[in-house]
Amino acid sequence: MNQHDAKQDATSNSIPPVDDVTEYKRQVEELRNQNQQLQQLNEQLAVGCERNTERNTRILAGMSHEIRTPMHAIMAFAELMEQEILGPLTDKQRDALQNVQQAGEHLMTLLNDVIDLHRTEAGKVELHLRPVPVEELIDAVYHIIHGLAWEKQINVRVEIEPEHIIVNVDERRAKQVLHNLLSNAINASPQGEEIIIQARQTDQEAVISVIDHGPGIPAEYHEKIFEEFAQYNNGAQSVPSGGLGLPVSRNLVELHGGELTVTSEVGKGSTFTFTLPLAEENPDQ
Repeated sequence: MNQHDAKQDATSNSIPPVDDVTEYKRQVEELRNQNQQLQQLNEQLAVGCERNTERNTRILAGMSHEIRTPMHAIMAFAELMEQEILGPLTDKQRDALQNVQQAGEHLMTLLNDVIDLHRTEAGKVELHLRPVPVEELIDAVYHIIHGLAWEKQINVRVEIEPEHIIVNVDERRAKQVLHNLLSNAINASPQGEEIIIQARQTDQEAVISVIDHGPGIPAEYHEKIFEEFAQYNNGAQSVPSGGLGLPVSRNLVELHGGELTVTSEVGKGSTFTFTLPLAEENPDQ
């Protein structure tokens, strides 16, 4: 190694000047202080968000009470009138009364969906899991909703394979999801059409699908319909607001560790599919 190389090598391995070390330490200390400030800010934001969530929950609870009380009174009086306890009804009055009842039921459903959406997004929904046969879930929901299907002369066909599929779910919440999907399918289906409920089993989960033969949903709206009050145009007609049923249902399914998806094509109907975890034991055992 010549003298020039040796001198260059010594220079490259030499200790930085004192001023550089001091500046380096200063920068490190400054970064440490900034990190501490960011951490404190994050903690303050988390506390603030939690307080806002609790406040919103109290507001929703109060709103729920204030709305439910008069709505229950309205629906109770409507029932009295329907039974003609307050006097006989004309056909036009009976039709108007049915509109009042349907509007009341819709408002109550919307109120419940608003509260459920807030609770699920805030992590305030607590699931009470137990083994439940899929067949029981489907039967229970169908008995609630068969009147709506009967009015439109819609046949609901159930296909379960294998016959006995047991899922580990919060029964009330699982029924709520299936009720929302089946209601939507009936509303979307033309008079006299058929809806199919399919259930199958994989190694770790049950896969449940609700299949309708309605107008279908354009591909670009397959995710948008899971947003609050989503609206879209299917090419043939403008579809009204979807409300909150689908976003609430997706949140509830995801709380169970599953997923809710849709496949659809305009003019060929839609298939909504959700998954639920299998139970490890039979509820009859």
